[in-house]
Amino acid sequence: MSETRCGYVEDVELLTDRGTACCWRPVRGDDDRCFWHDGSPKTREALDAHRPEPGERLDGADLRGADLAGASWLRDRSLVGADFTGATLRGADLTGADCRRATFDRVDARRARFDGADVEGAMFDDVDLREASLDRTKLYRAGFTDVRLDRGTDFGDRVIYETLVDDADDRETRVATLEAASWTYRELRRLFERDALPRRARTCYLGEKSTRRRAAWARGEYLHALTLEGSRWVMRYGTSPTRVVTSSGVVMVCSAILYPLTGGLRATSGTYAFEQPVRDMIAATPLQLARVFYNGLYFSVVTFATLGYGDIQPVGAVARALAGIEALLGSLLMALLLFVLTRRVR
Repeated sequence: MSETRCGYVEDVELLTDRGTACCWRPVRGDDDRCFWHDGSPKTREALDAHRPEPGERLDGADLRGADLAGASWLRDRSLVGADFTGATLRGADLTGADCRRATFDRVDARRARFDGADVEGAMFDDVDLREASLDRTKLYRAGFTDVRLDRGTDFGDRVIYETLVDDADDRETRVATLEAASWTYRELRRLFERDALPRRARTCYLGEKSTRRRAAWARGEYLHALTLEGSRWVMRYGTSPTRVVTSSGVVMVCSAILYPLTGGLRATSGTYAFEQPVRDMIAATPLQLARVFYNGLYFSVVTFATLGYGDIQPVGAVARALAGIEALLGSLLMALLLFVLTRRVR
């Protein structure tokens, strides 16, 4: 490299799809670096005078304190390792920019657009992201410290990694992508909780649990995956008391139907003297079937709630086993309902 050329090289060895490039720009005066890589202040006039050409890489650019408000030429730009400390990015367009390992320290990024950008490994410290747009932004392993958000900050309906899972060619890539999605949801949930945005934090919590469940299936951890599936359907990962109540109703109704099919029920007082095994149900009248179901439902509710009145008893070993299972499920589901309600109050 000629002595009149910058020669700056950004270390991109560990980054995928990014080859090493040596800065070819001329140095400034007695400095051994070009305009983009020296430590001189970048005024708006100087930036306009040195505006890069389309596709020109600015990896490692020193943009500390630069006035980049409303700048559009950052769009789709390679800014790997760039330093934006103290810069003004208010209303700037960084759509599709590659800002991996960049430093955003004490940056005003209100209304800035990072849609489709890659900021993996970047550091956001004391950054104002109110009304900023980060839809489809790659945020995996980005560090967020003292970041200010508001209801206008847009992270999209779901993180970009979920849309990339279907394009994965092998299981390892699929698992890694799902883990990146889970990590991103967890980090966003932390940010939303700190900025008192509970609904958005809850959405991110559900996204985190969903991607963890899918990752468990992909890794072959079937027991863990089944546990998460049960949590999903029974209580929506601990967030829906309605689902717990619905699950309880399903257990009671299904048990009420199964009791007469597994031997029947018998009233100890003789008031409900009925036994309706399968062979007798075909010949039963609709009124008799309705009575069987009514008494089966009554016994099911009493058993589920573990009240144990004792006025009706199951007939046969299978029916008694079913009653025991229902009692255990009743205790479990009522405990889950209390857990979910307590969690919602918090």
